[in-house]
Amino acid sequence: MKWLLYCLVAILSLLAPAQAKTLVKVGAYEFPPYVQIQQQASGLTVELISQLNQLQQQYHFELVLTTAVRRHQDFQQGLFDAIFFEDINWGWHNKGLAMQQSPAFARDDEVFIALLSKAGSQQWFDNLQGKSIAGILGYHYRIANYETDPARLATEYLMIPVTDHFASVELVLKGRTDTAIVTRTFIKQYLSVNPQHHDALLISERIDQSYGMQLLLRESHPLDIATLYQWLHLILQQPGFHQTLAEHGLQLLPIVPPQ
Repeated sequence: MKWLLYCLVAILSLLAPAQAKTLVKVGAYEFPPYVQIQQQASGLTVELISQLNQLQQQYHFELVLTTAVRRHQDFQQGLFDAIFFEDINWGWHNKGLAMQQSPAFARDDEVFIALLSKAGSQQWFDNLQGKSIAGILGYHYRIANYETDPARLATEYLMIPVTDHFASVELVLKGRTDTAIVTRTFIKQYLSVNPQHHDALLISERIDQSYGMQLLLRESHPLDIATLYQWLHLILQQPGFHQTLAEHGLQLLPIVPPQ
């Protein structure tokens, strides 16, 4: 009996630190290379969560899946507390959602792709009026005046809705859309895995928009954004994570020193 009691105390003592940790639920939607959802989630957000859990013992970061369309509503309903590799301008202010925001720590661009046999040259991208464009539901595109309503996108901007970047590329390759908008980091990753399509696609020099990747965190959460941003800085200094970002073609921005 004493042996069983000893074992129970030992197990409880091991569990106690984990139970004492404050939970930080991190929302994530299909957005490669930051989040890619196949049989299980992977990508830079998943790696960052793992690194944050190793770096400190006060908070436990946990992935919560959502969608680009649903993410604002899910946040409002309390399903997650934070979101990484996000831009505060992607609908958060418009919906009146209060978020702590970090300085931008990396930059990415959205570019257009088309079949080289159809476009011929970069000049083809100069005027996209009247050309069909594949875009992801819930994303905010400058060329569409940041509109997200599928009906208006279809009628006013000839936008063909898809659910992920892979579908966008597939529609272009099959000639079912004139062009598609993808992130520069994604198309770099895609062509490294699918080099057979490299010569078939033309990537625009024209940029739909550039954006700064930030950490966003619920205002009322016990963790403050300055601490989270400081932890990110420590993680970015690790050669392995820094190299991973570079391999994806993500342009890192100078770390802003604390005020």
